[in-house]
Amino acid sequence: MDQRIQDGRTVCLDYSLSLTDGTVIDSAEKSGTWTYVHGHTKMPPGLAKGIAGLQVGDQVRLDLAPEDAFGAANPDAFHEVPKPSASASVLKVGYAGEMPGPNGTIITYRIHAINEETVTLDLNHPLAGEHVIFDVTVIHIQD
Repeated sequence: MDQRIQDGRTVCLDYSLSLTDGTVIDSAEKSGTWTYVHGHTKMPPGLAKGIAGLQVGDQVRLDLAPEDAFGAANPDAFHEVPKPSASASVLKVGYAGEMPGPNGTIITYRIHAINEETVTLDLNHPLAGEHVIFDVTVIHIQD
């Protein structure tokens, strides 16, 4: 039977995700192998396309432009909100956190700027606008 990555199959990957300067962002060594259902799990489009059709044991290096990875940085994703009464330790430029969104979703943010009465939040994906490299080895494929 042909065991290639295709929609609906459960896939297990060994991977590393890095920036083009070599900075490792995530890896199977750090977070464990990644198991997902191809075509049903949200993932960068360039990654999904780049591994489609691979078989167990195949290895691939994908150098992805922002539009094929986590998207371009969207200037409309910056929002000013009233400065919260949170502790000063949380109110630092670069601080990343999560907050509840609509319909039970979670919205990730980074503090972009702190003003006298407001805080500017960046709601872009942390890797938006970045060229990234995925090094992937296919470990297992199952119907």
